[in-house]
Amino acid sequence: MNSQQPVRVLVAGATGTLGRALIPVLSNRGREVVALARPASQGRLESLSGHIKEVVTAEVTEPDIPASIFEGVHSVISSIGITRQRDGLSYDDVDFGGNLNLLRAAEQSGVQRFVYVSVVGVDQEVNVPGLKAKRRFEEVLVDSTLEWQIVRPSGFFTDIADFLAMARRGTVHLFGNGRSRISPIHPTDLSEAIVDRLEAKPRTIVSVGGPADFTWDEIAELCCRVTGRRCRIRHWPESLLQLALAITRVLSRPTYGTLSFLVHVMTSDTTARNYGSRGLEAFLKAQQEADQQVHTD
Repeated sequence: MNSQQPVRVLVAGATGTLGRALIPVLSNRGREVVALARPASQGRLESLSGHIKEVVTAEVTEPDIPASIFEGVHSVISSIGITRQRDGLSYDDVDFGGNLNLLRAAEQSGVQRFVYVSVVGVDQEVNVPGLKAKRRFEEVLVDSTLEWQIVRPSGFFTDIADFLAMARRGTVHLFGNGRSRISPIHPTDLSEAIVDRLEAKPRTIVSVGGPADFTWDEIAELCCRVTGRRCRIRHWPESLLQLALAITRVLSRPTYGTLSFLVHVMTSDTTARNYGSRGLEAFLKAQQEADQQVHTD
């Protein structure tokens, strides 16, 4: 590769929360960004066009990913994964199968490095479909021919915004006793940590959290404070949660997948090494102001 040319990086999952945060960070650090999107969602990248060299489309759940999308690509960063199950696709289809198809195509196309964004807790032996699928892919990636990096974030600030919406309605619902801890991180801080891995020693796994750890009770209290409401915090006991899991596992696999992940995260400590400078309270205040603006317009 000509040293005068910028390093070309393909971002898989480019239209997601993390993908859209990664693109400007990569561009601002002198990388040439290729954004991989599903054909139906590429319009979500229009606001980032100034940071993107090329948009390519493919369905990663299909085995024949075009080799042309990897032309000149040195590194792949994949944040492909299911947030909420839809389109009839399972975690095995997307978190495992989609990433596996992407990895095999990258290997065949001469890509040098593959950075995979997983999640804290994936190495635990728990019956959580999303975690099991991610763990399976990690195991394949570790045995691949590429230089690999695995980044395991604790949780996103954007996920905490759901609790802000509950606080506005007067009740924040928590699974468990509220004392489990998490280290949520701003998508931009996480993006910077991920881009750092492009230069780091290969074949390493790093867990990344935001600048502070919180219990779920503290997060609920913070959301109530930001909204300016005296709201109630309701704890759902683990015995009731286990019953709900048993029922949804039989009646609705998609619901079970989402619920099992939420129960795991909110009843287990999922902290990680603290990183970044963007604080959760400032993020929630900005989110609250933006939401209020939408409702007054």
